[in-house]
Amino acid sequence: MFGGVIRGKIVTLRTPGESDLPFINGLAADMRARREGQLWGEPAALATWKERLAEAAKDQDTVVWAIEHDATIVGMARARILGGDRKGHIQELTIDPERWGRGLGGDAALALHRYFFDYLDWKSCNVELAADNERGIHIATRLGYREFGRGHAVYYRDGTYVDDVWLRFDRATWDERWSGEREYASFADGITR
Repeated sequence: MFGGVIRGKIVTLRTPGESDLPFINGLAADMRARREGQLWGEPAALATWKERLAEAAKDQDTVVWAIEHDATIVGMARARILGGDRKGHIQELTIDPERWGRGLGGDAALALHRYFFDYLDWKSCNVELAADNERGIHIATRLGYREFGRGHAVYYRDGTYVDDVWLRFDRATWDERWSGEREYASFADGITR
């Protein structure tokens, strides 16, 4: 399914449209972005991306956003909702490599987690990152993710193997670290379950 509009301080996460597909395909073909993590799909023809977009709209367990800055698409985000346990898994949060180092990824990640924890009332969120993805690990640990597992020698590149790092971010850490960053009051405030 498509996520609604989520506003960060400098980026907006919004529903992707057909006009975004050439950018998404270019991002999927960029080896710098591919090296950073799991992208939505392999580079493909525009018709294939239209099919992927239509499938994403029907998938009730996966949410897709386009990340926009100054009215221009600059990245993609996807998350998987894991059953009725109110938890999820970030599948992708990718910024155009030409725009790295401007705080767009960190702002998008914070806005996305406000949505997860304050609106959807998730109890936890997981992400898997290559151990050499310094940008992704920096953003995750800044938010409050902690390593809980590791896959050894998962990725092969530059003549060597790289580990896969599994990180988890829980609701208590979110409330402790980011309660002052809320765009709106938590859905769960005052509700007992």
